[in-house]
Amino acid sequence: MSDDKKSPLNDQQMLFTMITALVKRAGGEIRITAEEMDSVTQKDMVLMYYDQALQEIILTTSLITAPSEEEH
Repeated sequence: MSDDKKSPLNDQQMLFTMITALVKRAGGEIRITAEEMDSVTQKDMVLMYYDQALQEIILTTSLITAPSEEEH
């Protein structure tokens, strides 16, 4: 991974490289239904971490919650 200060999530080439790696890992094809696409909302967020020891990018999903929602 580059030591560049720019966030990899802002780099279109990095995002396409990650998508390509995921498709290759899945055997060359990933199908996403319209329903799955429609289920993604503005509250959905993808977090990205880099494990230096394993040299792996870790992607996880999370929901953005409003402060009032976290109190309950």
